[in-house]
Amino acid sequence: MRDIKENTSVLYENDEFQQFTEEALRPGGLELTRKALAIADFPVGSHLLDIGCGCGITVEFLAEEYGMEAWGIDISEELIAKAKARNKSLRVQVGDVYNLPYGSSSMDGVVMECVFTLFDNKPLALEQIRRVLKPGGQLIITDLYIRDNAQAFTQLPLVTCLNGITSQDVVCQEVSSAGFRLKEWHDETSVYKGFLAGLIMNYGSMSAFWESLVGSCEKACTVQQNIKKVKIGYYLSVWEKE
Repeated sequence: MRDIKENTSVLYENDEFQQFTEEALRPGGLELTRKALAIADFPVGSHLLDIGCGCGITVEFLAEEYGMEAWGIDISEELIAKAKARNKSLRVQVGDVYNLPYGSSSMDGVVMECVFTLFDNKPLALEQIRRVLKPGGQLIITDLYIRDNAQAFTQLPLVTCLNGITSQDVVCQEVSSAGFRLKEWHDETSVYKGFLAGLIMNYGSMSAFWESLVGSCEKACTVQQNIKKVKIGYYLSVWEKE
């Protein structure tokens, strides 16, 4: 896990990127979270876990806006420290999805916003998520996916949520085979396009954005070329534990 942590920190612990995303660190921000919660329809007081909670924005949102009992976990010590510095009452901690420090059948719901594609071992991650969910518990996933020409995509010289992107069929197979039933799937590509437009306005160009992360024009060009080979979209899905 250390290599993943060190590589992802290049993007998610980047101060300029955090400022641009208002510390939400993902397309759609809390508006997409709100849409997901409307689908899941958790009762007030439900126990919810945000995996890859980052700066704790969603955890705080769940507790303060929806009256949920919310917890968060993230592999980044820096992001967890920022979350606690902003709000000492947040129940967030350093840890990873492969060894969740929560009891079996302890959560009514799990939220994963733009982190599923980062998992090296998705079956183990989903096994842990299923373990902590109560019977009938719900899993919310928002993330990137490849809408067309998936076979043309190759790995990038930087770990971001782009690296693990696959097609909708593959995502559905991965999650359903782990014991989850798909409740709803929504294409949210317009949110992703708006996010990209914001990056261009903030950095001047996508090339400048990638170069600020990978440190060289050559690597930035590699990223750009690989991304252009495929059609990337964004989705919101809600699953129920079977």
